[in-house]
Amino acid sequence: MSRGPKTARLISLAQALNGEGRHGDALAIVEYLLTVSPGDAELRLEEARALGGQGDILAALERLRGLRDIGGEALLAEIRVQSLAAIERFNAHLEAGEVEAAETYASALAALMPQNPAMVAAAFSCNLALERPEIAAAYAHALLALVPDHPQALAYLGLEATPAEPDLDQLVAAALASDQNPLLKLRDLHDAASRILCQPLTDKGLDHLRLLLATARDLEVPVDPGSEWEGWERHYRLLMSAVDLDMVLGPTPQPGPEADLEFRSAKGEVLDWAGLRAHADRLGARCVFFAAADEAYVDLYARWYALSVLKYGDVPALIVVHVIGGMGKLAEVAARVGIDDDRLVFAADTFDAAKALATGCFDAPPKGRAEKPIAHYQCVRFIRLGALLAHLERPVFVSDIDLILQRGVADLLDRTAGADVVFNENTENWNAGSRLTANLLQVNPTPGARTLLAFLRVYLERALSGPAVTRWIDQVALILARHHLMTRLEAPAIDYFDTSSDINNVMYPSYQAHPFRFLSLFHGFDTSSLEGDPRVLGAET
Repeated sequence: MSRGPKTARLISLAQALNGEGRHGDALAIVEYLLTVSPGDAELRLEEARALGGQGDILAALERLRGLRDIGGEALLAEIRVQSLAAIERFNAHLEAGEVEAAETYASALAALMPQNPAMVAAAFSCNLALERPEIAAAYAHALLALVPDHPQALAYLGLEATPAEPDLDQLVAAALASDQNPLLKLRDLHDAASRILCQPLTDKGLDHLRLLLATARDLEVPVDPGSEWEGWERHYRLLMSAVDLDMVLGPTPQPGPEADLEFRSAKGEVLDWAGLRAHADRLGARCVFFAAADEAYVDLYARWYALSVLKYGDVPALIVVHVIGGMGKLAEVAARVGIDDDRLVFAADTFDAAKALATGCFDAPPKGRAEKPIAHYQCVRFIRLGALLAHLERPVFVSDIDLILQRGVADLLDRTAGADVVFNENTENWNAGSRLTANLLQVNPTPGARTLLAFLRVYLERALSGPAVTRWIDQVALILARHHLMTRLEAPAIDYFDTSSDINNVMYPSYQAHPFRFLSLFHGFDTSSLEGDPRVLGAET
């Protein structure tokens, strides 16, 4: 398109109207401009934004599908927006029993994101329910190409699982021999290393891993300062440098002295460690629910978190909410949370957020450096967990604070009674920083758990004291801690949550029907959708 002054003004006007929510007006301008230049990608993206904004989600997905090969952050951001809206519609139709309507969204999402197993699986399930054998079979084949051992797809096609792990020799050789742009080679080195870390370590795997890490360390990647490419280089380098094989394979480190903490029950009783243990004993607590967050997040989520445990917990339990940097302010925090129940206790430390910012926390572009010490906030619960487990000597569910319990845990405690640790493993993700999701972990008072938590604390304290750290350091720490446990103990008892019923690894934009015991709200969840919903805490909260 010829971008003369008039055309440029019209495009800017359409963008402004979309930004103001006047999507119909924006669409009229965009459609006029598309008559002149129907292949203009920027206009097609603005058209998708306008269509989605006025509720025509399927049309928006169709437009975005046509732009998929172009790439770019603006396109990815719009795909995220429209996909979340489509998933919400999909879930609403399923909840209402409208499978045919739900299928239109599932198939549109699968077409837009054909490499996403969850989307393809949803389309497969819908067509299976609608008794469309040819379409269901096509989706089953597509699903098996992504998840070779998918049980439902295998059963439908009458096939048996044939585990086919990638040939690590070929994977590593391809990454090492890559003559692509150096940044792409760095990415490939990271991906190959991640693939190894997501599986049990073998001697061959360790040899491969050492070579990949050394090659990445020596690789020169010329990038312009301040550019998006510099951000991606930093992202991959921080992830690779976080892999401390010497620590993983070495003796379990001994943590230093415990930090000064204070405790206060929701009813105002001031406690120390001995008092906290006596308090748990008086309650007959069978387990502990533990979350840690900065004061702002405690204000946002602690009430939902605690109320859900109090409502759905089917065993005597203690809830400990750790307020990062909240020393001396627990009475005020507790008053704002507003729960008067002996089963809730607040803890606090002297964390200094300004000092922590000396360690830069970096995410992948376009986010870049965080304005808050996010990595520290995410890791405090794991740093404090060892002391909590040692003093209270009962199973601990440690989680994000933006999580709610939706079902009892007695059966889960029975099932995992013999475990050292229970992880939330996202088996469809082969990124070492995302394989073990940090939103939920269970530890039992065992020697194996103490080994794991000692490693976690020392590793994280070292990482968080450096000049820079990846935003995903907590999850990198978990996967390294799992490897350490497997190398130090002859037969560690490692168990896993059921990700189809215990905890969700898919994002929900708002509260919808779901099968999960623990519902992780994730960033950006619309908490207003929880209010007054009888499926959450009942009509009166």
